[in-house]
Amino acid sequence: MAFIDPDNPLAAEILQEAGEAYFSGCRKMVASLEALRAFDRVVVPSTHDAKQVTRRSQLLDDAAERVHFVLIQRDAMQLSKSETFFEDYGIPADVKARVGQPPRKKG
Repeated sequence: MAFIDPDNPLAAEILQEAGEAYFSGCRKMVASLEALRAFDRVVVPSTHDAKQVTRRSQLLDDAAERVHFVLIQRDAMQLSKSETFFEDYGIPADVKARVGQPPRKKG
């Protein structure tokens, strides 16, 4: 974040808070990805009933939204454009496909 003067105490505090917010977003993203993985480990796709389809869609929407938030934070903080971001976090293709899309309508 070269746009903040590290010798300015207020700027240093802003930088610290930005980092904390970013890592909080990363933790939430990882938790949402893990919730989706846990669901997929327990529920066999061929046996999904309507409730399970709805629940997976909600988990997928949440994971995509969390990934999107982290990507926005990375851009705002001028972090490097890591080509391996999706791979590093093990982000599934169906989550990637939904990043930036509005959540699906319920019901």
